[in-house]
Formats: sequence, C-alpha cells, structure tokens
Amino acid sequence: MTYPPPGGENPQYQLQPEPLPPSDPYAQGYNSTPPPGNYYQPQGQPHYTQPPSQPMATPQPNVQPGYPSAPGSVLPPPIPPASQGASLGVILAVIVGLVIVLGVAAVLIIPGMVDDDDPQAGGGGDTSEEASPKETEPAPEPSEEKPSADEETGTDDEETEADDDFATWGPAVNSDDFDPNTPEGAAITYMQSADSGDDAALQAVVCASPTDAMVWDMEYELAGDGEKYGFLYWGISRVVDGETQAWSGWTWEDTAPASQSDLESGASYYFTVVEEEGQWKVCDIWQ
Repeated sequence: MTYPPPGGENPQYQLQPEPLPPSDPYAQGYNSTPPPGNYYQPQGQPHYTQPPSQPMATPQPNVQPGYPSAPGSVLPPPIPPASQGASLGVILAVIVGLVIVLGVAAVLIIPGMVDDDDPQAGGGGDTSEEASPKETEPAPEPSEEKPSADEETGTDDEETEADDDFATWGPAVNSDDFDPNTPEGAAITYMQSADSGDDAALQAVVCASPTDAMVWDMEYELAGDGEKYGFLYWGISRVVDGETQAWSGWTWEDTAPASQSDLESGASYYFTVVEEEGQWKVCDIWQ
C-alpha cells in the first residue's frame, strides 16, 4: 500500500466525511462534528481527541459510566450501599444466645447424668458403713410370742357358744302335728297362714299391740296372695329374761332343727310371743 508523501495530500486519497452515528442517548459527546483535518497520521495510527462536550471529570460513585443521572431518567437508581452493620449485630446476638442456652443446659443436665455414687461413673462411691445403713441394721428377730388360746380356738369357741345357745330351745314340733295355743304353735300358725294366703288366720294370731316390724310384715303378707309352697314348718320356743321367744321355719331336709345353723337356713323367723286372754299370739318379728 502506498501512503501519501509527507507534507502534502494525495488527490488519490480523498477522504469522505465520516457518517454521523445513530442517535444514542448513551453516546457521550460522540454526536459532535469531528474536527477538520486528516484523520490519518503519517505513522498510520488514528488519533482521537477528547470530545469537547465531555470534559474530564471524576466519575460519580455508584453510578455506571455512561448512564445519565438526571431526574426522570429511565435508568435504574444508584445502587444503595450494603448495610452490613445490622446483619453483623444480629449474627452476634444469635451466637451469644446459643452460648448462654448451652451453658445453662450444661449446668442443669450434666450433673444429673453423672452418678457420684456409682464407682464405675468415676465418683468413687461411698462404701462406708454410713452409706449402707441396711447392712448395719440388725435383722428383726422373729417374735416368740405364741398365739393365745382364744386365737387358736376362736372358731371352736364360736361353735361351742352357738351350740350352747341352741340348747336353750325346747323340743321342736312341725305343722303336721302341733297345738296352735302354744308359743311355738303361734309361730307356726303365722308362717303357715302367710304361705297359704289365709288372711283371717294371719290377723287373728297377731297380738293387739304389735311392734312396727310386726305390723310391716303383716301388711306385706296381707298385700300378697301367698306363695302356697306347702312347706313343712317346724317350731320351737324358749324363755329369755322373762320374755317368751319362738322360732318357725323350714329346713333343707324337712327334719327337726338339730343345731343353730339349721335355725338360720331356709325361710325362718324369730318371734316374740305373748299370751292374751288365754291365747298365744305373735307381737314382734325378726330374722
């Protein structure tokens, strides 16, 4: 390639004016008309001059070069500086809180997990006599007291007392052959009338001044129709402290009662009987 000689212009190389750049708001000062003259220097390197509309100045902080910062600009606002002080304070507060919590947990939990009395746990354990009072206390000696005679023969005494009480009763008679005008006969008459539903005979055998228990039982029997079982009733009587008592009921074997247990079996009642105008009548009842 042939370069024009220095100090003159070669008509062969006629430079055309440089086309205008497109309208670009970001082109800082490049829309100005280039200065006249030859853009080609003898050394072959282009020489660009600072646009007159853009003086040399220190760039504004936090703003990218080439972006306008005038009001109403469509560009994003300047980047705010990062606030590192608040985040650092929060992080330090969290760390301090964790340290406090772990310290409290260590003080409260760890001592309870370590058993000082366990030799294997490193506590050594207290093997002295004071630490094991159970080994030093003497075993209680067995009692040499023998049970009293009443405790050994309690059941026998009760049976003996019951037999003695049963011995106070007179001979037994039954409902097939008895005298109604006797203490035991009055008891048999009341039981037999209640069973058969004979209300007239029931009322006739009750005394003129019966107890409340006697009245209640009589009204109960009068309200019913009678069971009509047809049991064989037995009756016995005795005198206790001047009071005549009678018993009447049936036994499991239909035999005369032979012990106190026979008097408490089956449907049986105790009566207090009195003699009114030559006739024995029942005045009180219990079971």
